[in-house]
Amino acid sequence: GSGGWNSDGCSVQNSTDNETVCGCNHLTSFAILLILTFITYIGCGISAIFLSVTLLTYLSFKLRKDIPSKILIQLCLALLLLNLVFLVDAWLALYPDSVGLCISTAWFLHYFLLVTFTWMGLEAVHMYLALVKVFNTYISRYMLKFSLVGWVPMIVVIIVIAIDKDNYGLVSYGRFSDGTSDDL
Repeated sequence: GSGGWNSDGCSVQNSTDNETVCGCNHLTSFAILLILTFITYIGCGISAIFLSVTLLTYLSFKLRKDIPSKILIQLCLALLLLNLVFLVDAWLALYPDSVGLCISTAWFLHYFLLVTFTWMGLEAVHMYLALVKVFNTYISRYMLKFSLVGWVPMIVVIIVIAIDKDNYGLVSYGRFSDGTSDDL
């Protein structure tokens, strides 16, 4: 009644020393997770395509003259890079022996996620200044200051690595009785 594995309708298709393949005639929560994974990759792919179209439109038609457009371009770039790293992540996971790829992928995911949040916050600050603080809000080198703040989460990621270089990489949640572990 509270969920779990339902073995009704399941049979062993093939079994070796290393793996057992089962076939079931019904869906379980694992199948739903697999479906959600496909939906996630499709959504990120579509998002990356339309973020690219948005960037190309703004850059090719010279719509980048005003500050809101410049902020939007930076936000779209951050989101596009986040989506691309996320999409490449599944492909890089096929190389389990390459710890460097795992660490760099985690590093880039963390960085671009922080950059995306920062640019969203900067867009909110700009909207506040434009709509609420309408008078006397001139800030010299406005976009330069925004760009420095928007891409500065690199410092956070560097601090995380400086504290412990193993913060990005394989994590073991436990050891099995045969001595193996579930490194992720």
